[in-house]
Amino acid sequence: MYQEFVLHDLLRNATDRGPGKVAVVDGKEEHTYGELERQSDALCAALVGSGVRKGDRVGVYLEKSPEAIVAMLAASKAGAAFVNISPLLKAPQAEYIAGDCDIRVMVGDSARLQELEAGSLRTAFYKGEEPRAGAAEESVSLEKVLEERDVPSGARRVSEVDLATILYTSGSTGMPKGVSTSQRNLVVGAQIVSTYLQNTEEDRILSALPLNFDAGLSQFTTALRVGATLYLQRSRLPGDLLKGLRRYEITGLTGVPPLWALLVRSAKALEKEPLEHLRYIANTGGRIPQANLDELRRLLPETDIYLMYGLTEAFRSTYLPPEEIDRGTECIGRAIPDTEILVIDSDGRECGPGEVGELVHRGPTVALGYWGKEEVTRESYRPNPLAPPELLGKERVVYSGDLVRRDEDGYLYFVGRADNMIKTQGYRLSPEEVENLLIGSGIVHEACAFGVEDDAVGQQVVAVVSLREGGAESVDILRQHCVENGPPYMVPKEIHLQEELPKTGSGKVDRKAVSNAYTDG
Repeated sequence: MYQEFVLHDLLRNATDRGPGKVAVVDGKEEHTYGELERQSDALCAALVGSGVRKGDRVGVYLEKSPEAIVAMLAASKAGAAFVNISPLLKAPQAEYIAGDCDIRVMVGDSARLQELEAGSLRTAFYKGEEPRAGAAEESVSLEKVLEERDVPSGARRVSEVDLATILYTSGSTGMPKGVSTSQRNLVVGAQIVSTYLQNTEEDRILSALPLNFDAGLSQFTTALRVGATLYLQRSRLPGDLLKGLRRYEITGLTGVPPLWALLVRSAKALEKEPLEHLRYIANTGGRIPQANLDELRRLLPETDIYLMYGLTEAFRSTYLPPEEIDRGTECIGRAIPDTEILVIDSDGRECGPGEVGELVHRGPTVALGYWGKEEVTRESYRPNPLAPPELLGKERVVYSGDLVRRDEDGYLYFVGRADNMIKTQGYRLSPEEVENLLIGSGIVHEACAFGVEDDAVGQQVVAVVSLREGGAESVDILRQHCVENGPPYMVPKEIHLQEELPKTGSGKVDRKAVSNAYTDG
């Protein structure tokens, strides 16, 4: 009987079952479970030797790679929490995350590390050439560490209640918040997902989502739990995606709506040569357009299609099984195994069939809260409103901010958001993040950002600004500033100039009035 309490238990189990089994494929490189065990032992020892203590945070600022996977496993063995930083983020955003959760040790690509503020880290384990800039007091070659053999791992005793990772997600206001996720959250999530997707060690899973994204991380943990093979896919070009699916005879693929739009663009190729090995695909990160779903069903008649809904604060909440796909893309299904989904109105009452309320999640994947933000944590993580009086306050549930309704059969349907969050390209971001990026240019007086519905990406980011100086030519300057200082998904598709933005009675920018003026209202 295998033990499944913490992340590296899953690695040890897979290694015990078959150390020579291929765990990760990156292009032409194959890495076995035994190699992941050895390399994570070596890096764990190096992390402990560099002063990493139990509970510390270790940044992982790497392109999706075998090294990134080893870094997560090594941090877990050291009793630390890994913090995956998107490689799309520029230095200011990475520095914000590092400062917010006090990252003192980071594993990263040399080119990214050298862009960070000098002296901001105690130790940097770099991939590639030694960074020219002194971002850390000490720099250590990651490749040399991973080459070491017969190194005692120095693994610490780790409990399922310990912090495993911090997942940064955009909040409804202000800068991104770190969702503190326990070892239990990670392991139970892998158990649940691998159960309803029916994953086995025979699966070949294409990793097309970033590892800093909860669904991308889930593909890794799920593959690890069952001993499947994970194939790393970085290119998002339609031809490359299809090439990866064919070349590796992929059996499972999880993606966000824009990825399915890319796959649909390969319709002729799919008609000519079907993907006979693709057992299932699963959608997350937003509603897939019905037209794209219909086309995927036509092009992949033998492939099971799962529609999933989740939130970083609780990992995954619901899924719609393939046999219920005719319910349409607005249906987000029923609760995942071992989880209860409540629909609660503004008075704390459970809604009846057809009534709209907020989706509230209870179960073992509810995260620990937001790192260092107790007040904000209390807003989303609250006592179970339906608990009996003697148990009130004994269990925390998470309020999603999403409005849903439940039908007579118990299936849930997404209605909308209760706040101004923008969901684009599978990412969730607050308007303030875009506005702060624009104002950081130095030429913007005020800014208002919002999302406009778009079938391909969910929502397009649109911004309306008033300038301190300059004219129409400033739009190009602003767009270039956003490209250079923010990730691609945060760059507005449209930037409109307005002399003055409308205000509410309290003097704040009237978001509703601004967005209504540039949309259908």
